[in-house]
Amino acid sequence: MAPSRRTDRDTFEPGEQLAAPDRRPTRRTVLTALGLGAGGLVLAGASVVGVRGATNGVWTSGQGDPYELWSAWPNLTGLNAIVAAGVLAANPHNTQGWRFHVDGAAADGAVIEVHDDAGRRMPVTDPFSREHRAGLGCAVENVVTAARGQGVDAAVELLPEASDPEFVARITLAAEAAPTSLDRARAEAIAERHTNRGPFTADPVGPVDLAALEALGDDRARVVFVTDAADRTALGDLYVRATEGIVADHEQSVEGFAWFRNDRADIDRHRDGLTLDAQGLDAFTLAMAKLLPASSRADGDEFWLASTRDIHTASAAAYGVIVVDDALDPAAQVTGGRLLQRLHLEATRLGLAFHHMNQVTERIDRARATGAADDYSDEWSALIGAPAAHGLVSFRLGYPERAPRPSPRRPIADVVTT
Repeated sequence: MAPSRRTDRDTFEPGEQLAAPDRRPTRRTVLTALGLGAGGLVLAGASVVGVRGATNGVWTSGQGDPYELWSAWPNLTGLNAIVAAGVLAANPHNTQGWRFHVDGAAADGAVIEVHDDAGRRMPVTDPFSREHRAGLGCAVENVVTAARGQGVDAAVELLPEASDPEFVARITLAAEAAPTSLDRARAEAIAERHTNRGPFTADPVGPVDLAALEALGDDRARVVFVTDAADRTALGDLYVRATEGIVADHEQSVEGFAWFRNDRADIDRHRDGLTLDAQGLDAFTLAMAKLLPASSRADGDEFWLASTRDIHTASAAAYGVIVVDDALDPAAQVTGGRLLQRLHLEATRLGLAFHHMNQVTERIDRARATGAADDYSDEWSALIGAPAAHGLVSFRLGYPERAPRPSPRRPIADVVTT
């Protein structure tokens, strides 16, 4: 079933503003004044602050039903924990494009099917579903990791029925031996793993940690790291240019904004999408942004572009790219997604911040889908040291300046059948 999506501002043209001519403050003007997280602002009208704060979740960030699974998961056991882990997986734009079917009541012998909820794809931004299927691969990997954390073996069969392309994986569980300490540690990271869009410190990622992450790949999917300062700068510039391209592309901009949940009512209703809470802002700036009227699409684009330029690429200690044989092959997309989730879980265990960044491949695929000129593949290929057609998804890595906040999740009952 396709999600209910925002349409109230989908017809805004670039540069259009919601602010009235009296130049009342908007989220964008406040975030600009605060330098994306530094400084201060005094808002007049205590009553306005109180009402807006209550209705927009200023004092309930990361709390309530949309976030409950994150805190509840460590106390779940057996098959419940294994299935719920799939719902907590990384996924593009927090679209949560999965459905699960469970056959069995206990972990030993149960079969978990992972299906593609095709109505939650983003056909303009992700026309070949590389990100969407990578997110499904993340769900598969989280299920496997949760099972092994309990000492349960998980055998995975990808795309098991050729006649049903939405049947992504069949996972068969069977009791095995006691889990290792590493199995348990990786499973424990499931509830701690969040995308970190905030600033990273200037500390480099050590070679030991990078080697540990590289070892998680294999001949089907591997990770390539870009750590050289000059190459990082060049790759950061490419991400900024790609972000500019997305912002300037009306259809991509509109599709992305449809998945942004501007206020607490949106979050409670949809329990998916991107939120202010997950933008990596410090607590003061986040509160100020929530107290002010919702941003227009143009304002949101401007904020994202500024964050990409001044925070994300400026503070990345390393970039990582998942490399597969064919980035447009469905099985390779799911397999690469499994590695992506393994990397994020291990990075969490190592105390590293992890931020998914796919603007470059989104522009490459947009050009391919529309027949437009591809202004990114050659430079992308040179920087990652692999053909552009092999680069599946990418991320930045580093040490966090602040802890990330959780993203909302849909109820188990909405995505799991038995």
